[in-house]
Amino acid sequence: MEAKIDNNLAPVILFIYNRPHHTRETLAALNQNLLAGQSVLYVFADGPKENATAADLDLIQQARAVVREKQWCKDVILIERDKNMYLEDNIIDGITQVINKHGKAIMLDDDLITSPYFLQYCNDGLQVYEHDKQIFSINSYMLPIDFETGPETFLCPVATSSTGWATWADRWKLFEASPAEIPEIVADMYLQNRFNVGLMDKMYMLTQMHTWDIRWYYTAFIRNGLGVFTTKSLIFNIGYDGSGTHKGGEDFIQELYTEPMQVTYQQTINLKHYSKLLNFVKPDLVSKKQKLKNIVKRLIGYKP
Repeated sequence: MEAKIDNNLAPVILFIYNRPHHTRETLAALNQNLLAGQSVLYVFADGPKENATAADLDLIQQARAVVREKQWCKDVILIERDKNMYLEDNIIDGITQVINKHGKAIMLDDDLITSPYFLQYCNDGLQVYEHDKQIFSINSYMLPIDFETGPETFLCPVATSSTGWATWADRWKLFEASPAEIPEIVADMYLQNRFNVGLMDKMYMLTQMHTWDIRWYYTAFIRNGLGVFTTKSLIFNIGYDGSGTHKGGEDFIQELYTEPMQVTYQQTINLKHYSKLLNFVKPDLVSKKQKLKNIVKRLIGYKP
C-alpha cells in the first residue's frame, strides 16, 4: 500500500535520554510507518545530570548517535540539551517549540514500538477532529480490553494519554502548568470520583506526582474535554524492563495492532466502550489497588 503524498502532515516529536537500544527499536519501528518518508522528526535529547558518571555520559552519547545512524524520516532534526532538563521540562518545552511552529504534533517516547499505521492514524485523527475543540487528544495506546467489536475509534471522557498521542497548538496552548483548582477537587468526593478513572487514582497523581501528563489530563478535565481512542493498541511499550524512569516487575499483557485504523467522526461518547475501560482498570479486590497504582506510575514514567 503506497502512501499518498501529503505536505500537511504533523511533525513527530521523540524524546530520548540514555537508552540507545530502546531508541533504535523505536526509530526502526517509526521508520517502517507508512508516512515516515513524508514526515519531519524532531528528537529532543535531554542532557547529562550534574552527577553523571562516565558510563552515564557514554550512554547519552550512544543514544544520540543512534539518531544519526540513518535517515529515519523525511527530515530528522536533533536538539541536544547541554544540561539535564528532567523529563517534565524537556517534554513540555519540546512540544511547545514544535507545536507552535507547525500547529500540531505527534508525540513519542524512546521506548514505544509503533504500528506501521500509527502515523496515518494520528494524522487522520488530527484532520477529522481539527475543528472540534472539545477533542483534546488523538490517542493510540489501549489496554488489552475485549471491547467485543472490530477495530474502531471512540470518544472517551478520559481524554488524554501519554503513550503515543497527538494534539493541536490551540489545545496545547491551554496547558495548565500550575493547576489552580486542586483544592476544589480534593474537597469534593463526587469531583474526585469524576476525576479518577476507575481506581487509577488520578487525584493521587495530581496532588503527589504533579507530572506533565496529569496536568495535561487536568487541562482537558476542567474543560469537559474528550479524547479519541482506539479499541486496538497501535503502540507496544518496550520500557517495562526496569530501564529509565519506567518500572518493570508486574505482569502486563500488551498487544500491537498492525492493520489500518479508520478514523470516523463521532459526536457522542461511546458509553459501552467507556464502561469497559472503567471496569478493566477497577481491581476486583481493594488489595490490588496498590498494584494498579504501580502500573499507572510505570505507564507515565514516574520516578520519585
